[in-house]
Amino acid sequence: MSMFLNDPSPMHDDLQPIFQKHHSSLQRWEHLKKVAIYPNDKLGYLLEWEIMLQYCFPRLDINVSKGINHLLKSPFSVHPKTGRISVPIDLQKVDQFDPFTVPTISSICHELDAISTNEEEKEENKTESDNKHRTRDYKKTSLGPYVKVFEKFLENLDKSRKGELLKKSDLQKDF
Repeated sequence: MSMFLNDPSPMHDDLQPIFQKHHSSLQRWEHLKKVAIYPNDKLGYLLEWEIMLQYCFPRLDINVSKGINHLLKSPFSVHPKTGRISVPIDLQKVDQFDPFTVPTISSICHELDAISTNEEEKEENKTESDNKHRTRDYKKTSLGPYVKVFEKFLENLDKSRKGELLKKSDLQKDF
């Protein structure tokens, strides 16, 4: 199949002008299905899936499956090369997420240093009632919004679990 799409062939030559005319990937895909995947062919749907698997789905290299550094990161772990912090994202705002704006460990350290400097200055002017409502320092950094997303996820998980336990207990009462 890869020879078909990569090597010059009559089919490849026929598709090039049409692909240049259509800028939408959906239009190109529909045309490719009309030309290359025959609807009456019993294996046509398998060919369609093969093309999608080969060219559309993410690929894993060998290092992803064997190297610890390539494993999916848990929330708030630090990427070893970039120093970026692995953050949970709000799925409702996934289109607005920019991975290049994710805080790095060094930026968080600078922010925490600035916070502690400000806290020391405020400490001199502080009354005892102010001590009761101290906000966690990490929530004052650029990591704060991501912590809120994670806390919301955990709250929903907890509510879901409590709901399941209530259903189970109600079912047990019926017996």
